[in-house]
Amino acid sequence: MLCIAWAMPARAQVGGSAALDSDYRFRGVSLSDSRPSLRLTLNVDGTAGWYAGASVTRASLEEDQRYDQLLGYAGFVTRAGPGPQFEFGMSASHFAGDAGYDYVEPYVGVLGERWSARVYYAPNYFGRHVQTAYAELDAHQLLTDRLRLFGHAGVIEALGGAQDDARRARADIRIGTGLALRDWDLQIAWVAAQRGGPYPAVFSGQRSAWVAGIAYAF
Repeated sequence: MLCIAWAMPARAQVGGSAALDSDYRFRGVSLSDSRPSLRLTLNVDGTAGWYAGASVTRASLEEDQRYDQLLGYAGFVTRAGPGPQFEFGMSASHFAGDAGYDYVEPYVGVLGERWSARVYYAPNYFGRHVQTAYAELDAHQLLTDRLRLFGHAGVIEALGGAQDDARRARADIRIGTGLALRDWDLQIAWVAAQRGGPYPAVFSGQRSAWVAGIAYAF
């Protein structure tokens, strides 16, 4: 997702985007029943290293059940010295229509020039009374000033409260390319995840899929 920001008076930058994806895949698993999904995002970046934002999209957590998912996040990035930066933050998801799925995730990360690594902890993942840890690594490589390659790898592990297949660790990957054209960003990626692992429902959809997306930044 590409976000273009403009300067607010004195201190902060505000930006937003509208994005359409052929499939809403969260950590490798479809949360849109493999259907197209629209997402609206607003974010604020402060000059002192803090940031905050919010997004809204539609999510399908059970068969024939769709909810508006409101995601808010805030964090802080600091540079301890030359080299990578360190990040601390928290995200919170609310599902309008069934708040029983609501959950929060504090996270920590290390950010490089073209890569980032984060670890998330959820004390009540998707409101299912399961504690989880999720670790991810993201990277990108510029091919031209507009074209880039990107990759993602992650794994989620239940720390407590999970039963049966939910106790298994689940890995996911995302590999693709993106093209930036002024305020537009076009992406296509191959996304895949293992079966099992902690999740609010059992999904029978494909474990892998090609996902195309287009985003407009404002």
